[in-house]
Amino acid sequence: MRESEKIEPLAQLRRNILVRISQEERRRARAFLFVSVTVAPLSVLGTVFSVRYMLRGFYQSSFYDYFSLLFSDPDIIFTYWREFVLSLAEATPFIGITVSLITIGILLVSIRIFANNLRKGSLIPKHL
Repeated sequence: MRESEKIEPLAQLRRNILVRISQEERRRARAFLFVSVTVAPLSVLGTVFSVRYMLRGFYQSSFYDYFSLLFSDPDIIFTYWREFVLSLAEATPFIGITVSLITIGILLVSIRIFANNLRKGSLIPKHL
């Protein structure tokens, strides 16, 4: 091809591309908003149940009894600190703690996505 034969783009091409990009950004923001609005209440509910499960695990595993011993008789704790630490580690309900932390993390992420969409003004679509 010779350099003198340049192809001229359409006059409205740039504007059309920018409009399509804007539409795609709004579509993605609405999708993220829908997901965060759906996930946030579910994660609040999940957090309540997982924290209740975790607290029940603390009481059932004697962790509370071992931990209260720390304040009731600290001399025994200082004497047998290795055994005390191992007993606490064994009685800790790690599954309940892990599930609670996961649900709290999901809640925080969904709130962050919702707040970002709110800040950007993407809650109300301009063109339906």
